[in-house]
Amino acid sequence: MANKTYNIELVKERNRTVVLELLNSKGTSTRSEISDITGLTNATITNIVNELISKDLVEEVGTIDGKLGRKRKLIKIKEDAFYVIGIEFGVNIVRAGIFNFKGKKIKSIEKEINSYGRPTDVLKNLILIIDELINNTKVDFNKIKGIGIAMPGLIDSQKRILRSVHPFPLLKDYPLVEQLEEHYEKTIWLENDANGAVLGEKWFGHGKKFNNYVFIVGDSGIGAGIVINGKLYSGTFNSAGEIGHTVITGDLMPLESFGGLSRLADEFNLPLEIILNESKKSEEIKKTLDDINKFLALGIVNLVNTVDPEAVIVGGRILKTGYSVIREIKRIVAQYTFSDEIPQILVASKKEDAILSGAASIAIEHIVSSPYQFLLNNDKNISYNNFKQKRDF
Repeated sequence: MANKTYNIELVKERNRTVVLELLNSKGTSTRSEISDITGLTNATITNIVNELISKDLVEEVGTIDGKLGRKRKLIKIKEDAFYVIGIEFGVNIVRAGIFNFKGKKIKSIEKEINSYGRPTDVLKNLILIIDELINNTKVDFNKIKGIGIAMPGLIDSQKRILRSVHPFPLLKDYPLVEQLEEHYEKTIWLENDANGAVLGEKWFGHGKKFNNYVFIVGDSGIGAGIVINGKLYSGTFNSAGEIGHTVITGDLMPLESFGGLSRLADEFNLPLEIILNESKKSEEIKKTLDDINKFLALGIVNLVNTVDPEAVIVGGRILKTGYSVIREIKRIVAQYTFSDEIPQILVASKKEDAILSGAASIAIEHIVSSPYQFLLNNDKNISYNNFKQKRDF
């Protein structure tokens, strides 16, 4: 009996997740339309929607004509149903933002941080950054349901730790997330930056239209986030999508040595931002960028021929060099993709905020997947001022 009850609860939770994801992708819908799309009975959908309305997660926003002239009520997700914090962790820089359920950025800040410093110092600085973010908004602390962190490198998303030395050598295996979680008493999730970006498109961008797509981060290195059948695919050991470490030449050099922007810094011995700002003025830089674009496009061809996605979404600082990179990717993918059908090649919806909003979407993905734990419970509220006093910071 216990197992049967448990399975029923899992089904009920999954049904609520399906409804929330469908409303996110469609914007507005009716109860009968949701029933038709999901295959759930009208009675089940009515019960779920009424429950979500009672919890201020969705709202009725008007009516449309239905069958036999009957009016049907339109429903949509409430933008302020809850909030999440997204943290984009880069080399010597951290960006943090508060986002609502629909992906609107309420506030963000950017701070320099010594990511090569001692883990305890990194932790203290992150706390200061998050505190400043919270204190500078009017968002109710209780409506912040979780925090998502996106970080480059090999991530163990189950243990929520960085597993690779590069690019944060002292943070390898350090329980940064656990320490932050204990401090804020909010659930925190950690993912690779490309995985975060691909989830960001699912919740806030192009991914609403696709079940199978990839997000390419073209930056100092190259990575890919992969969504299959609407779900993030991380692989058995959390290393799916590491296309920058695939080899495409006879001497077994990794793709990102040829197609990553770090190549610019190595060749011109200048900070990458300066090089990118000069890229449209210097023929020498432009020539190197053309070569980088070619190798990046070839790496994408290999991924397309492996995964067969509906769309390839490109983000990262590679876009700062102009849209010639998109034209090159389209040309090479069209020429070398094995299938007769080629995927759509799209620019990241959030452009410079792709990874930051992706970090927020990491939290949203988990929260919506466990609605009873995070959205439908009746836990006692904690004021932020009392929380600060309790944590003594």
